[in-house]
Amino acid sequence: MEKHYPVECPRCGTSFACKVNSVSKCDCMYVDLTPLELQYIRENTESGTCLCMNCLMELKKAYHQHSSE
Repeated sequence: MEKHYPVECPRCGTSFACKVNSVSKCDCMYVDLTPLELQYIRENTESGTCLCMNCLMELKKAYHQHSSE
């Protein structure tokens, strides 16, 4: 049986469903991130925390803005 439970995004405070027991259904699996984007996100967030899809997309965009400067 899959267990999904509500969590709060540590970055923005939005509530979303954590799907730790079914990672293939996790929202983050649908955000296409390169290794460099992942590294940027890890360096700019708390280690080991789940982020909502909106924050993942915002951080991906921020990486590209930062890397083009």
